[in-house]
Amino acid sequence: MMRTYSSPYFLALLLGARAAMAADADAGADPGAAAKGEPLPQVTVTAGRLAERRADTTSRIIVGQADIVRDGDRSLSDVLKRLPGISVDGAPGQGGAIRMRGLGNGYTQILLNGVPAPAGFSLDAMAPELIERIEIQRAPTAETGGQAIAGSINLILKKAVAASQRELKWSVEENQGALSPQLVAQLADRAGALSYTLTATALRKRTATPMLELEERRDAAGLPLGARETFRQQRGEERVLNLAPRLNWTLANGDALSAQLYASLKLIDNASRSHEHTLLGEASEFPDNQAAFQARGALLRGDLGWVRKLDGGARLELKLGASDFRRKAGFRFYGLDGEGRRDAENRVDSGAVERNTTLAGSYRRPMGADHALALGWDGGDKRRDEYRDEARFGAGGAALAATAERYSVGVRQLALFVQDEWDVTPRWSLYLGLRRESLNTASRGGVPEPVDVRSAVWSPLLHSLYKLPGNDQLRLALSRSYKAPAILDLLPRRFLRDNNNNPTNPDTQGNPALRPELAWGLDAAFEHYFAGDGMLSAGLFLRRIQDVRQERLYQREGRWVATPVNDGAANVRGIELEAKLPLTALWSGAPALALRANLTRNWSHVQSVPGPDNRLDAQVPLSANIGLDYKPAGAALSFGGNLNFQGGGAARESATLLGYTGAKRELDLYGLWTMDGKTRLRLSAANLLRQDYQTRSDYADGRGALDSGQTGATYRSVRLAFEHQF
Repeated sequence: MMRTYSSPYFLALLLGARAAMAADADAGADPGAAAKGEPLPQVTVTAGRLAERRADTTSRIIVGQADIVRDGDRSLSDVLKRLPGISVDGAPGQGGAIRMRGLGNGYTQILLNGVPAPAGFSLDAMAPELIERIEIQRAPTAETGGQAIAGSINLILKKAVAASQRELKWSVEENQGALSPQLVAQLADRAGALSYTLTATALRKRTATPMLELEERRDAAGLPLGARETFRQQRGEERVLNLAPRLNWTLANGDALSAQLYASLKLIDNASRSHEHTLLGEASEFPDNQAAFQARGALLRGDLGWVRKLDGGARLELKLGASDFRRKAGFRFYGLDGEGRRDAENRVDSGAVERNTTLAGSYRRPMGADHALALGWDGGDKRRDEYRDEARFGAGGAALAATAERYSVGVRQLALFVQDEWDVTPRWSLYLGLRRESLNTASRGGVPEPVDVRSAVWSPLLHSLYKLPGNDQLRLALSRSYKAPAILDLLPRRFLRDNNNNPTNPDTQGNPALRPELAWGLDAAFEHYFAGDGMLSAGLFLRRIQDVRQERLYQREGRWVATPVNDGAANVRGIELEAKLPLTALWSGAPALALRANLTRNWSHVQSVPGPDNRLDAQVPLSANIGLDYKPAGAALSFGGNLNFQGGGAARESATLLGYTGAKRELDLYGLWTMDGKTRLRLSAANLLRQDYQTRSDYADGRGALDSGQTGATYRSVRLAFEHQF
């Protein structure tokens, strides 16, 4: 079937507004400053990045390399949690999925060098040293794509080469007695028209996580039927190798060629052991059990770029990209008898291959002194093939059941866009864009008949920047965005729970008929810039989302199953506050202290779910950071820290299911000793508050209720890094 979503009235309104504004000829001065090149790593925010943000018509936050490596983080997810409007799922100090404006589950678009990150890409496995800068886009643009309801995070790999660079960083992190070493090597040089960079990282990470689970059952009258207490010990080890080489070449005719490669190899070994204590009623099928999981994943991504400068300031750009991701995994679950012997076994061997090719092009041309017009396209073809072989054995190794499943999903995408950046007056600039994107999804395997879903989305976009007299400015953005179903959600495979299947611990199964979620959005902000490197910002955002993805819970053949479906609409809104205040920007002679602070308050309402607490995708209601950096001029020692808070609370998923997530507080500190111009010693400590992480799921219907809660301990980590430039 074909579904087309458009709004010609909104587009006409944008174009009409542009025509009406053309008569405005205010000749006020432009207070924006030109961006400067990045300095060597330091504590303060560079004026160049703030100047870029200030002058950009679109609402964009730019984080440079100096700020990315400032706190001595091991992974990129630790860096992102401190940025405005961003929160991280999971227990404190352990990383997790990234959310913007509290929304996860694909509402946040993650880009790598301007294109969607490929399958197998992991922020937790990426060292900050691989990244040259981070761009946070609060509202979508025609060129980067409309698949960004919450916003986009664009990670730009190292590519700028100003001078020869050879740097080696070695670090070791201690967490609960386990040591996790990491090595980072960077090499860059230039020879005439040819320049190159090579960044390589190797990491071995060890974790140990104890967890306590409590489960209580009650009948319709509220009388207790059962209670269980389970202690689980989980241990894990990850080994990661990343390579990111880049080659830049300027030809004699002025054409620029670039080749970027990103390769990642990740090995995972996890094990867990559980012991259940029955307080009331019956025990689960396997009260004592152990499990082991091993996975091997390899990702290879390559991008070729060509830029030709034409007459009149025009530019033609072509990009070709391809990625290949392969994963093999083995899972073993063992049920134990009272003496610790194995009397049941489940074996699962699975694998996946996902290939993706992309081709994009754009043509840009100045249209007089006030306009810059761009036309372009991007298309892609993605295919994922999976297998899953499962076998179950009883006591003595007797075979009970076996299945062998094969799945295939293909997604073809084509987008056309046009955008116009228009300086209406020296104080007022507009960005107008229109993008049409089509998606064709075909699923094979696991269903009686093949499933084909086709959709097309029109995305009109408007960004406006007005510079008030002095150092203040206003921003406004109107946008149409969407969220395509994740390819894994489209696969009709079913994952079985090995033990204790219930409404709060169901089997899961994909849905090949999922449709895109569509949203209208409004973003507005007020910004004030100080004469130095400081700024203040206050903003608000609104989203109206249709065809919201929800989990539908039901019973099949005596087992509970959850599957994603499109169900109704949701409203999202919030406020965002941000401050960057070096004290020297407020008064001369102040100490070399810089304050960093941000706060985001989020609300949402899902119409198909009864309230209260019917937040979309268990939206994080509040995230906040406050940090201080101290770097005296010419001093060898600098230090700082950051306090991160992430709110929790109840979130109703359906009329019968209520979830709860505890609040998170993380305190991180760092110190940097610059021994000389080439050698530094960095000490950082993370998650110093060591707060327990709590989650709970409560199910209730006319027949009774089930409450299931988990409490996991967290630990502080200390990291020592030695950095030397050759």
